Amino acid sequence: MKIKALLITLALLLLMVPLTASAFDGDRQGFMLNLGAGFGQGKLTASGFGASASTDAVGFGGDFKIGGGPSSQVLVYFTNRTLWYSPEVANIEGNLINGMSAAGVSYFLEPQAPSFFFSGALGVGVAVDRDADESMSGMGFTLGVGFEFARSFIAELTFMYSGVSGDIDIDGVDWSISNIMVTVSWLAY
Repeated sequence: MKIKALLITLALLLLMVPLTASAFDGDRQGFMLNLGAGFGQGKLTASGFGASASTDAVGFGGDFKIGGGPSSQVLVYFTNRTLWYSPEVANIEGNLINGMSAAGVSYFLEPQAPSFFFSGALGVGVAVDRDADESMSGMGFTLGVGFEFARSFIAELTFMYSGVSGDIDIDGVDWSISNIMVTVSWLAY
């Protein structure tokens, strides 16, 4: 129920962003859509009883953003970033997904490309074991830095972290997920 309330709140915040009626006119002010793909390293960590253990692997990632720009240098959006990876634990390979659905903002140093930018998002991080149909979720954040190297094309490096709980909770053990991803995206505005 908390996740639904958060997603509804995020959607309402996005609707309140003052947007112009223009879209896909080459100006970041107005409607925007981002579709990207890349790769990264995902990690699942369990900490408790004075010890910590983690598993990680490299995998394929996707990046989706939809929202708008109140100015030519600021974008506000809903984002969904996901990483599919297959870590090996005790000679058993698992199929995990970790990612985040969040409200985010990007600040571009220049009003037009080329431009460096910084991004951040707050939302719900999720870890899913595709083989066992188990999942965990919790609040987290994403931080990133990128470069729009040509109009509507960006490269971005992001770090995501979320404390999670859910189907495999064990008393005294805290779970977290994280990933570092590099993506190349088409940023339509």
